[in-house]
Amino acid sequence: MTQRALSGVRVLDLTRLLPGPYAMHMLQGMGADVIKIEDTGAGDYARFLRPLPATGMGTAFTASNPGKRSLAVNLKEEAGRQVLRELAAQADVLTESFRPGVMERLGLSYEALKAINPRLVYCSLTGYGQNGPLAHLGGHDLNYQGYAGVLPRNTEDGRASMPQTLTSDLAGGSYSCVLAIMAALLERQATGLGRYIDQSIMDSTLMFAPLDAAQVAQGCVPPAPGTDRLNGGHPCYGLYDTSDGRQVTFAALEEKFWVSFCQKAGCEQLLEEDDLMDPAVATRVRAALSDIFASRTQAEWVALGEVWDVCLGPVWSAAEALASADQRNAPVWRTVAAEGEAVRVLRGGGADGACTEAALPLQGQHTREILGEHGWSQGAIEALFEKGVLSES
Repeated sequence: MTQRALSGVRVLDLTRLLPGPYAMHMLQGMGADVIKIEDTGAGDYARFLRPLPATGMGTAFTASNPGKRSLAVNLKEEAGRQVLRELAAQADVLTESFRPGVMERLGLSYEALKAINPRLVYCSLTGYGQNGPLAHLGGHDLNYQGYAGVLPRNTEDGRASMPQTLTSDLAGGSYSCVLAIMAALLERQATGLGRYIDQSIMDSTLMFAPLDAAQVAQGCVPPAPGTDRLNGGHPCYGLYDTSDGRQVTFAALEEKFWVSFCQKAGCEQLLEEDDLMDPAVATRVRAALSDIFASRTQAEWVALGEVWDVCLGPVWSAAEALASADQRNAPVWRTVAAEGEAVRVLRGGGADGACTEAALPLQGQHTREILGEHGWSQGAIEALFEKGVLSES
């Protein structure tokens, strides 16, 4: 078997929906043995949200759970909680996304499990952290982006617009969670001890606004939309319409790119303009560039951009971007077996070349297998099934 970055690392995944499961998907892609802990009722209801036609399984579930094993246990029963304690005794990582206080009330807090396994890395992934005035609130990606001040804003009136990417869930949630866990595992190599991670999606999303934060910390006001080099105020950094009604991205901020573009596009007269951040000059240059980009189709400009190397590219849909990845043989996919069908999902950041094929687990599919590996006798397992503490599909 190929040795991978997290080979031998066992993870208990008590999260649901997208941020936590996708984070654990990335750990699994690096070789971790991820055990998805689900309840004996509905389980992770991401299984049923926006089902895919080929598999009947939810989009988020399909994208986030390949290669995991599923154990279904009722944590409302003391016998079920004891099952989790015994699993945690042999685990390296536990991640949960319950409301603050739930795991403590169940007797499954970090302090309780640390007493059983001091090497355990325990990550609580919540919207607003474990403490503070927002900790008790529920939320979703849109709420976290709003609180973190990162919602996209229209340049015309400065009002926020609906995001098209789950920035908080994936960047503030999934990727930040993986980074914190990997750091804790590395620290454990030196200390021999695990640690508790209080991972707030909102606070982590704030980390993706370092430029605004640096200005606010110095008493400055961050630039309004359309007034800064990077938010629409500079004519060489923006979106332009093409002749076929599509758009291109143009980001020739450095002089070498701007000079090269003007020379190759036949608009050397624009080089005579001095201060491109002057509003009047910017308006004039932007109008000229609009006419230039409107003279060709998006595909024509993309082809020229790849030859000219002037920071010129397309505004593509997800389908177009993934088709391009296929054409470039980019290693972004893994094949997933689900309900007898083979589907493709993204491998997730950090996944290595061995991460290619996997299966989506049915709810509780591996309950017997996992408990057997942890030393439970068949008689003890059957007794818990009879009591409704465990279930399987």
